[in-house]
Amino acid sequence: MGLLLVFAAGYVMGSRAGGESLDEVVDAVHAIRESDEFHDFVKAVRTHAAHSLREMAAMVERARERTDEPGAPTDLVARVRLIVGGR
Repeated sequence: MGLLLVFAAGYVMGSRAGGESLDEVVDAVHAIRESDEFHDFVKAVRTHAAHSLREMAAMVERARERTDEPGAPTDLVARVRLIVGGR
């Protein structure tokens, strides 16, 4: 999605300024993608996503254990409310 936004912004800027400016924008985006900071950012996003998915899996497992108990709600909405803590 971000790449699409960068492409759209580059296209708009390039169409207003001409072909040479578009080449400069493309070169700048390429330089950003090659930078150590960008690679560190991508690594941090992946780590955060992995941690979030592990936490979500643990939450779903705990909720499954609670909803498998006798007397647990059978309605889907009630089960979801139980999973997220009764909100």
